[in-house]
Amino acid sequence: MVHDGQAIMVELRPNSRARRYILKLDSKDRKAIVTIPKGGTRKQAERFARDQATWIIERLGRLEEPCPFAPDARIPLRGVQHRLVATGATRGLVKQLEGEAGAELHVAGAPDHFARRVQDFLKTEALKDYRRQVAVHSAALGVKPGAIRLRDGKSRWGSCSSTGTLSFSWRLILAPPDVLDYLVAHEVAHLKEMNHGPKFWGHVRTLCPHYERHRQWLRSEGTRLWCYGSG
Repeated sequence: MVHDGQAIMVELRPNSRARRYILKLDSKDRKAIVTIPKGGTRKQAERFARDQATWIIERLGRLEEPCPFAPDARIPLRGVQHRLVATGATRGLVKQLEGEAGAELHVAGAPDHFARRVQDFLKTEALKDYRRQVAVHSAALGVKPGAIRLRDGKSRWGSCSSTGTLSFSWRLILAPPDVLDYLVAHEVAHLKEMNHGPKFWGHVRTLCPHYERHRQWLRSEGTRLWCYGSG
């Protein structure tokens, strides 16, 4: 779709359960998504999107510019900015070091594997943190979680299945540790209450007393995490 000379990517998604047209932004792919309700049409959906074009452009303009995993790029790790450094070595693990200008991640390997090696490192670190915090919060609530999985979903930071499988976005390794801890507390609490009722939030507060602060961080700052590794 083109509005005032600016191209906008819009994806139309039919949903027989939807009762109205719904507009959302996909921060990762920098596009708008319009849900078409039962009985709706493509023509009506396109008109709905055009009516919201100014809002879409404004909101997309607020998104951070893409930040690929490339040499000299700066990315947060547990909330602390790190510069990505290509060591030139053919082999070796990704290492956290303190350089003259601050924290750095030193990455070995061929240049065309640089981005993948950075992402693999971040996923490994995320899984370690998630496993540790799941163990802490599960013991506190007296529950037994199932498998722990990493994901890169666009709609939710985490989930808890009916079988107890806990899934988390690896991207929260980029956020401050307390934010990741809140997400774990949230999903572990679902092992007690598979809803968002008062009892559920009581468990979350027990595990993470200041959860509102970290929940708000995700709402206001979380979209920035999608810019890393893209572009």
